[in-house]
Amino acid sequence: MYTRVKLKNTNYIEIEHEILNESHYGEINSIYKDYSIYKGFDSVMPLFIEDIKQTNTEVIGYRNTEGELIAFSLILIYPSQLSVSADQFAWNYKDPKLKLGYKSLRSECARYKRLGFEYFYLGDYYDYKADLQGFEISRPFS
Repeated sequence: MYTRVKLKNTNYIEIEHEILNESHYGEINSIYKDYSIYKGFDSVMPLFIEDIKQTNTEVIGYRNTEGELIAFSLILIYPSQLSVSADQFAWNYKDPKLKLGYKSLRSECARYKRLGFEYFYLGDYYDYKADLQGFEISRPFS
């Protein structure tokens, strides 16, 4: 099942973040590598610099209190449909108790709601996604 968040049904706040670009590719790729190792993935698709440079892509970065980039979300933007889609999230897990995956997703819901988007597509169903405000199963042509 494919999932999404109806952003008007959310009430989250944004956390501190920055928009990254291709100059951050080395840091982003390093985080992606650490994330993949931590998760024990047997296989991953590489993260290409072209993914970051696409005009309908936004990469949101998160830093720790020391200023080190520790996480990113690669978001695909579809203005014609007032929708965004979570393509890739990764963080280095150096401090797992931060639960940065949950915090960043809620922050991104707040950001894209503020920017006037209607839906945030999340991909396949996982239980943790169902806890999000505005969560729904994406139905064909709805």
